[in-house]
Amino acid sequence: MSAREQHRLVMLLQEFGQASDRYVESTGALYGTHRTDMNALSIIMKHEQRGQLPSPRDLSRELQLSSPATTAMLDRLEKLGMIERQRSDADRRVIRIAMTAKARGKGREMFMPLGIKMREVISHYDEQQLQVIARFMAEAVAGVDSAREEAVTARNESARSIPAT
Repeated sequence: MSAREQHRLVMLLQEFGQASDRYVESTGALYGTHRTDMNALSIIMKHEQRGQLPSPRDLSRELQLSSPATTAMLDRLEKLGMIERQRSDADRRVIRIAMTAKARGKGREMFMPLGIKMREVISHYDEQQLQVIARFMAEAVAGVDSAREEAVTARNESARSIPAT
Protein backbone atom coordinates (compact mmCIF):
# COMPACT_ATOMS: atom_id res chain seq x y z
CA MET A 1 0.00 0.00 0.00
CA SER A 2 1.43 3.38 -0.97
CA ALA A 3 1.95 6.21 1.50
CA ARG A 4 -0.91 8.06 -0.19
CA GLU A 5 -3.28 5.09 0.26
CA GLN A 6 -2.17 4.72 3.90
CA HIS A 7 -2.88 8.41 4.48
CA ARG A 8 -6.33 8.02 2.91
CA LEU A 9 -7.08 5.06 5.19
CA VAL A 10 -6.00 7.01 8.28
CA MET A 11 -8.22 9.90 7.18
CA LEU A 12 -11.17 7.52 6.71
CA LEU A 13 -10.61 6.14 10.21
CA GLN A 14 -10.60 9.68 11.54
CA GLU A 15 -13.84 10.41 9.67
CA PHE A 16 -15.39 7.21 11.06
CA GLY A 17 -14.47 8.31 14.59
CA GLN A 18 -15.98 11.73 13.99
CA ALA A 19 -19.14 10.23 12.47
CA SER A 20 -19.46 7.97 15.52
CA ASP A 21 -19.05 10.98 17.80
CA ARG A 22 -21.75 12.85 15.87
CA TYR A 23 -24.12 9.89 16.21
CA VAL A 24 -23.53 9.65 19.97
CA GLU A 25 -23.86 13.43 20.40
CA SER A 26 -27.11 13.75 18.45
CA THR A 27 -28.68 10.60 19.82
CA GLY A 28 -27.66 11.46 23.36
CA ALA A 29 -29.18 14.93 22.98
CA LEU A 30 -32.53 13.33 22.15
CA TYR A 31 -32.39 11.47 25.49
CA GLY A 32 -30.86 14.24 27.61
CA THR A 33 -27.42 12.70 27.97
CA HIS A 34 -23.93 13.97 27.19
CA ARG A 35 -21.28 12.08 25.23
CA THR A 36 -19.43 11.40 28.49
CA ASP A 37 -22.63 9.93 29.94
CA MET A 38 -22.96 7.66 26.92
CA ASN A 39 -19.33 6.58 27.18
CA ALA A 40 -19.82 5.86 30.88
CA LEU A 41 -22.85 3.66 30.15
CA SER A 42 -20.81 1.80 27.55
CA ILE A 43 -18.02 1.19 30.08
CA ILE A 44 -20.51 0.04 32.72
CA MET A 45 -22.04 -2.37 30.20
CA LYS A 46 -18.59 -3.80 29.33
CA HIS A 47 -17.81 -4.32 33.02
CA GLU A 48 -21.19 -6.00 33.54
CA GLN A 49 -20.51 -8.34 30.59
CA ARG A 50 -17.30 -9.37 32.36
CA GLY A 51 -19.31 -10.07 35.51
CA GLN A 52 -18.06 -7.15 37.59
CA LEU A 53 -19.60 -3.75 38.22
CA PRO A 54 -17.26 -0.76 37.97
CA SER A 55 -16.53 1.61 40.83
CA PRO A 56 -16.64 5.38 40.41
CA ARG A 57 -12.82 5.27 40.44
CA ASP A 58 -12.86 2.78 37.53
CA LEU A 59 -15.05 5.18 35.55
CA SER A 60 -12.85 8.17 36.43
CA ARG A 61 -9.79 6.35 35.18
CA GLU A 62 -11.35 5.01 31.97
CA LEU A 63 -13.05 8.30 31.09
CA GLN A 64 -10.10 10.39 32.29
CA LEU A 65 -12.33 12.50 34.51
CA SER A 66 -11.62 14.12 37.84
CA SER A 67 -13.40 12.75 40.87
CA PRO A 68 -15.81 15.74 41.05
CA ALA A 69 -16.61 15.45 37.32
CA THR A 70 -17.29 11.73 37.74
CA THR A 71 -19.59 12.41 40.69
CA ALA A 72 -21.50 15.04 38.69
CA MET A 73 -21.87 12.63 35.76
CA LEU A 74 -23.08 9.81 38.03
CA ASP A 75 -25.54 12.19 39.70
CA ARG A 76 -26.91 13.12 36.23
CA LEU A 77 -27.24 9.48 35.17
CA GLU A 78 -28.87 8.54 38.48
CA LYS A 79 -31.35 11.42 38.18
CA LEU A 80 -32.23 10.19 34.66
CA GLY A 81 -32.83 6.70 36.08
CA MET A 82 -29.99 5.20 34.01
CA ILE A 83 -27.72 3.94 36.81
CA GLU A 84 -27.87 2.98 40.43
CA ARG A 85 -25.12 3.07 43.01
CA GLN A 86 -24.84 -0.21 44.87
CA ARG A 87 -23.00 -0.67 48.15
CA SER A 88 -21.04 -3.84 48.71
CA ASP A 89 -22.38 -6.19 51.37
CA ALA A 90 -18.82 -7.09 52.35
CA ASP A 91 -17.65 -3.47 52.72
CA ARG A 92 -20.31 -0.75 52.80
CA ARG A 93 -17.70 1.86 51.81
CA VAL A 94 -17.33 0.22 48.38
CA ILE A 95 -19.71 1.54 45.76
CA ARG A 96 -20.35 -0.16 42.42
CA ILE A 97 -22.28 1.31 39.50
CA ALA A 98 -24.98 -0.71 37.71
CA MET A 99 -27.11 0.12 34.69
CA THR A 100 -30.86 0.06 35.16
CA ALA A 101 -33.42 -1.69 32.99
CA LYS A 102 -34.40 1.79 31.75
CA ALA A 103 -30.81 2.38 30.54
CA ARG A 104 -30.77 -0.95 28.72
CA GLY A 105 -34.07 -0.16 27.00
CA LYS A 106 -33.01 3.37 26.05
CA GLY A 107 -29.65 1.99 24.88
CA ARG A 108 -31.43 -0.41 22.53
CA GLU A 109 -33.59 2.44 21.22
CA MET A 110 -30.55 4.64 20.72
CA PHE A 111 -28.16 2.15 19.15
CA MET A 112 -30.39 -0.34 17.33
CA PRO A 113 -30.54 1.86 14.20
CA LEU A 114 -26.73 2.13 14.19
CA GLY A 115 -26.36 -1.61 14.71
CA ILE A 116 -28.68 -2.31 11.81
CA LYS A 117 -26.72 0.02 9.52
CA MET A 118 -23.39 -1.53 10.55
CA ARG A 119 -24.77 -5.04 9.90
CA GLU A 120 -25.86 -3.88 6.44
CA VAL A 121 -22.34 -2.60 5.75
CA ILE A 122 -20.60 -5.80 6.88
CA SER A 123 -23.07 -8.06 5.06
CA HIS A 124 -21.21 -7.30 1.83
CA TYR A 125 -18.02 -9.01 3.01
CA ASP A 126 -17.18 -12.70 3.18
CA GLU A 127 -16.01 -14.46 6.35
CA GLN A 128 -12.30 -14.16 5.55
CA GLN A 129 -12.60 -10.44 4.82
CA LEU A 130 -14.53 -9.91 8.05
CA GLN A 131 -11.79 -11.66 10.02
CA VAL A 132 -9.19 -9.29 8.52
CA ILE A 133 -11.41 -6.27 9.22
CA ALA A 134 -12.04 -7.41 12.80
CA ARG A 135 -8.32 -7.92 13.43
CA PHE A 136 -7.56 -4.51 11.89
CA MET A 137 -10.20 -2.76 14.02
CA ALA A 138 -8.95 -4.43 17.22
CA GLU A 139 -5.39 -3.37 16.37
CA ALA A 140 -6.56 0.16 15.47
CA VAL A 141 -8.31 0.51 18.84
CA ALA A 142 -5.17 -0.72 20.61
CA GLY A 143 -3.10 1.73 18.56
CA VAL A 144 -5.30 4.66 19.53
CA ASP A 145 -5.17 3.65 23.20
CA SER A 146 -1.38 3.29 23.03
CA ALA A 147 -0.98 6.72 21.39
CA ARG A 148 -3.22 8.26 24.08
CA GLU A 149 -1.15 6.67 26.86
CA GLU A 150 2.08 7.92 25.27
CA ALA A 151 0.66 11.44 24.96
CA VAL A 152 -0.47 11.45 28.59
CA THR A 153 2.90 10.14 29.76
CA ALA A 154 4.76 12.77 27.71
CA ARG A 155 2.50 15.53 29.06
CA ASN A 156 3.03 14.35 32.64
CA GLU A 157 6.79 14.13 32.16
CA SER A 158 6.84 17.60 30.62
CA ALA A 159 4.85 19.01 33.53
CA ARG A 160 7.27 17.43 36.04
CA SER A 161 10.28 18.92 34.27
CA ILE A 162 8.99 22.49 34.68
CA PRO A 163 10.70 23.95 37.77
CA ALA A 164 8.41 25.16 40.51
CA THR A 165 8.56 28.88 41.22
